[in-house]
Amino acid sequence: MFFGTLCAVDSRTSNFHQDNIKTLSRLSKFFTYVLELEKQVNLDSLTGLYNRHYLYSLFEEVLTPDNSSKGTIMFLDLDGFKGVNDKYGHEMGDIVLKEVANRINKCLTEKDIGVRLGGDEFILLFPEMADVIEMEQKANEILHAMSNWTIFKHKLTLSASIGITIYPDDSKQIRTLLKYADTAMYKAKERGKNNFQFF
Repeated sequence: MFFGTLCAVDSRTSNFHQDNIKTLSRLSKFFTYVLELEKQVNLDSLTGLYNRHYLYSLFEEVLTPDNSSKGTIMFLDLDGFKGVNDKYGHEMGDIVLKEVANRINKCLTEKDIGVRLGGDEFILLFPEMADVIEMEQKANEILHAMSNWTIFKHKLTLSASIGITIYPDDSKQIRTLLKYADTAMYKAKERGKNNFQFF
C-alpha cells in the first residue's frame, strides 16, 4: 500500500473551496491509481519481487552503450519444491515462495535486483558484480540462506540450485543470458543439487 502527501503551494494566502478540495481529492486518487498500476505491471503479486516484464525492460538500461558495464545473473531454482506442493498443498507452497523472496531480499544490496520468473524460478541480477570470487561468495551465501527450513511446523527438505552467467561476456541479450543461466542451473541439479555452476 502506498502512502503520500499531495501538496498545493502558492506564494499568496488562499482559501480552498469545496470544489478545490474535490479536485485535489480526485488528483490524489488518480496518482494512487497510477502508482498501483505501475506496481501491478512490474511486481510479482505473490512475492513482491520484480517480474519478468520488469527484468526485460530494465536490462537494456543496465548495459552502457559501449558495453563497459559488467554484471552477473544467477538463476535460482528450488530443489524439492514440487514435493512440498504435492504433500502439503499449494497454500503451503505459496508460503514457501514468499519466504524464499524474503531470504533473497536479505542477500541483495540496494543496487541488486530480485525477480520471480514464475513457479519456483528466481533471477538475481547483480549489475556491478564482475569478480569470480565475489560471485562464488554470493552464491554460497544464497545457498546457505535456502538450506534451513526448520521454521515451519512441517519438515521440509528444500535447497537451491543456481546457474550463473556473466554479461556481456556470455551475451548482451537478456533472453540468451537467461537461457545460459538456466542451462548452468540444470548442470547444478545434475551434480547433486544444492550447488552452483557457471555457464
